[in-house]
Amino acid sequence: MPISVTATEVARNFSGVMEKARAAGSVTVIKNSRPIARITPIDAVKGERNAESKAVRLGKEFIDEYADVFAELAK
Repeated sequence: MPISVTATEVARNFSGVMEKARAAGSVTVIKNSRPIARITPIDAVKGERNAESKAVRLGKEFIDEYADVFAELAK
């Protein structure tokens, strides 16, 4: 379930908002009824980057393994 907080709440209780972000995975900051920012724990960001890096690595390995097939298809 997404968690949202107002910009005022962030200004008044930043440490509490950080706790919410850590517990929920992220918190969206709302100002004037519109989302303006997202607070995400650094561990969650690192996990996303590692998953992306793994996907890129696997893609490159696949392309390298089947390079001859791709070359033939490109003719």
